[in-house]
Amino acid sequence: MKKLELLAPARNAATAIDAINHGADAIYMGATKFGAREQATNNFADIEKVIKYAHLFNVKVYVTVNTIFFDNEEKQIRDILIDLWNLGVDAIIIQDTGILEMDLPPICFHMSTQANNATFERIKFWENTGISRVILARELSLTEIAEIKNNTSLELEAFIHGALCVSYSGNCYMSYDMSNRSANRGNCAQPCRFAYNLIDSEGKVIRKNSHLLSLSDLDTSLILSDLIKAGISSFKIEGRLKDSIYVKNITAHYSNLLNSFISKNPDYQRASKGICTIGFSPDPEKSFNRGSSTYFYKGRTEGLINEISPKSMGKYIGKVTKYGNNWFSINSNIVLVNGDGICFQYQGELLGTQIVGKSEKGYLPQNIEGIKTGTEIYRNRDHEFIKQVEKSNNGRKIPCDIKVNFTAQKITVIAKSGDVEVEKEIAFTEVAQNQAKAREAWQTQLSKLGDTCFVLQSIEIEGDTVPHVPISAINSIRREITTDLENKIRSLHLENRDVTQIKVSNFYKSAVDYQENVSNSLAQQFYKKRGVSVVENAFEVEKPKSDEYTVMTTKYCIMFELGMCLKKTNKQDLPKFPLFLTHKERKYKLEFDCNKCQMNINRVKR
Repeated sequence: MKKLELLAPARNAATAIDAINHGADAIYMGATKFGAREQATNNFADIEKVIKYAHLFNVKVYVTVNTIFFDNEEKQIRDILIDLWNLGVDAIIIQDTGILEMDLPPICFHMSTQANNATFERIKFWENTGISRVILARELSLTEIAEIKNNTSLELEAFIHGALCVSYSGNCYMSYDMSNRSANRGNCAQPCRFAYNLIDSEGKVIRKNSHLLSLSDLDTSLILSDLIKAGISSFKIEGRLKDSIYVKNITAHYSNLLNSFISKNPDYQRASKGICTIGFSPDPEKSFNRGSSTYFYKGRTEGLINEISPKSMGKYIGKVTKYGNNWFSINSNIVLVNGDGICFQYQGELLGTQIVGKSEKGYLPQNIEGIKTGTEIYRNRDHEFIKQVEKSNNGRKIPCDIKVNFTAQKITVIAKSGDVEVEKEIAFTEVAQNQAKAREAWQTQLSKLGDTCFVLQSIEIEGDTVPHVPISAINSIRREITTDLENKIRSLHLENRDVTQIKVSNFYKSAVDYQENVSNSLAQQFYKKRGVSVVENAFEVEKPKSDEYTVMTTKYCIMFELGMCLKKTNKQDLPKFPLFLTHKERKYKLEFDCNKCQMNINRVKR
């Protein structure tokens, strides 16, 4: 059977447990430090709490330690890795190859998308190094993924939903160039969400104050089966900074889609176990989104950005038909309620307000400014939906069978869940006077599993002579046997953890530049061991000394997005090159590599 894993983000322990209870087969969360989301760290006590809960359902816990580090941080990061292994994490997501040179337990490592896993030769190198899973670059197409899968035994993980980085991950230095806040150190200032002017070589403005690098979000709902068939086994939701409402909704949505696929394809199964009861109807449009696309999975398309704003648009409601001083009416089957947040475009900006009431004429917004006839209204906060999601806390359950056998002066209680079984024996000396009532008491008390992770599937009580045992003692037996079963499930999970054995295999280049992000002596050692003779320092260690250097490389192309693809557009219809992006005092030159279908954003020193 092929296993499919839905991998959900967790900002903290509470969000992790919410994700598990709404269908996640695995979760990923930050450690105390060195994660690519500096604001989403977790202490060891919280990580351990998540592990103990997750492993009951065979849900795996991956921890991100996926920033680059400096030499003076080597001991600190090594200690964190060892502590995480001892806690029982299933894998650690990394970027910095210096980690692979450390003396560590046999930790299972997944190679972060921050390692720019965009080519087959790179992915094959990680396989030859002993890495067990690669998180693919978002820029790969379904065809490219299938080709990679056909030539590697590695597990392939891909993003299926959420925010997109416009740069190839790991190769964005724009934030550090602007503000000394490094994306590779978990502190990106998100310059891709800024507004820019696009100008030609003569200073003519082509686009003014436009969010030309702000991609809409990824949504693969309609192509999830294509990703499965291409060879993806782990389906990753972006969002370690998102709240529980988002995580519950998006996790439940994709869990339903995977279950639907499996119902029609019996060769597949979920990677975890347990029954999740969802208290709402999932809808991705009701959570944070900037509009959506399938990015490059189905090839290059236009419409990847929202030039107006990088903010959440939400779900389209309809067009305004009439409006007055403090009201508007709308042509829509969707009903708005008090507390709903709405947004709309007005004079090149995204404005928002809140619904505070309703009259005979229409809805009453907190602020009517900008709402006119024909205005397209979106709901970016669904008050009733949020309340439903907040109340969805039914937990997760796994089936359990209990069998009791009474023999001469001995009670044997067996609890079983799946292939895991525990047994408890208790001696007794007194026979119950009322046999029927005593048998009923055992049946009733052993069935009370509400405060455990189990749901009773069956109970058998065998033996002709039922002993006299107080209700409190039966309850104690139930608690002990279910605790033993939980502990054995956790123990077996840890025994079967994947491990990594690091090997030495030649790198596919003899020289690497700053885009390989080598920031410490261990990473230098890693590449030199593997045949690399020239190893440049990372951008964060030493900025390039040339007058012009690349701060971002993207597969997304502004010219293609604006309908001026250099391969298809007549020269006389093109602007004067080179083109520049400007933001405040910063000026960046655009370089178009049509052979690779890539765009470089270059810093030009004045």
